[in-house]
Amino acid sequence: MIAPGSTLQTVLALIAVLALIMACAWLLRRVQRPQAGSGHPLRLRGQLMVGPRERVVLIEIADQWIVAGVSAGNVRPLAVLPRPGDAAPAESAAAAPLPDFRTLLARFGKQ
Repeated sequence: MIAPGSTLQTVLALIAVLALIMACAWLLRRVQRPQAGSGHPLRLRGQLMVGPRERVVLIEIADQWIVAGVSAGNVRPLAVLPRPGDAAPAESAAAAPLPDFRTLLARFGKQ
């Protein structure tokens, strides 16, 4: 037979553990959130899923864009492009909409 006090104690312990897990998740999201304008030289400008586990990403570093293929356990650079003159710099890119990645790839294919 289970005593009513031990059931209440178990439920309270379970609630405390769930609250601790939620607090840790909230804290991790706050810590890992990128800070806008913090001077990071790298910026992810866009990405396109090309398979269930594969994608093409566009990374901005200084005045260059790097097109890279990312798959499970492998990252391979595909091309290095100069940043277009009409693209917003990384500092103000947070407020600007991301460029259409398909258009960028089509433009790269014509060169």
